[in-house]
Amino acid sequence: MINFDEKAKEWDMKVSNTERAENLRVEIEKILPDTKDMSAVEYGCGTGLLGFGLLRRFKEMTFSDTSGGMLEVVDKKIAVGKYSNCKTILLDLDKPVDNSHRYDCILNSMLLHHIDDTEKAVGSWSERLNKGGYLCIADLMPEDGTFHMMEFDGHLGFDPENLRRIMEENNLVVESITTPHTERRNGKEYPVFLIVAKKGE
Repeated sequence: MINFDEKAKEWDMKVSNTERAENLRVEIEKILPDTKDMSAVEYGCGTGLLGFGLLRRFKEMTFSDTSGGMLEVVDKKIAVGKYSNCKTILLDLDKPVDNSHRYDCILNSMLLHHIDDTEKAVGSWSERLNKGGYLCIADLMPEDGTFHMMEFDGHLGFDPENLRRIMEENNLVVESITTPHTERRNGKEYPVFLIVAKKGE
């Protein structure tokens, strides 16, 4: 079991975390239209590296995670930056969605492989999106189980085409599938895809 509260203390010092967030930010900005009037949420936000990178592109940003330690780091960043358009929400481990709000854009990076029921998660995120809103998921391509270098009971990556099917079944039209980042560890490379889908009217 990964202790994300402990990892929060050094999360931003790990180059792979900051590089991944930056590469995803650049790719998302290429794909999404004008979002300055949109509200966004980053689920499984960790220390908010991706969300803060995209902050200038959105009217409002919500940072959401099941790790109180991660959100403490986010809250400190909000306080230091004196951001008035941000908030944090602590989620229950069994509920990967904030059911109290709807958003124009839902972001998550390296979260889905930790969630048991992929179809339920995508369906829940679709329900929380406003019409015409965007779901952006970044995660691992199928891997051989060596990525975490420990006993891990989550998903060993995903086939983006399978995610496309799940999204289409939940009123989401995939607009883009790219591979903007590659994780390097243990002498191996692990491609990270980004799939962006738009909710139907």
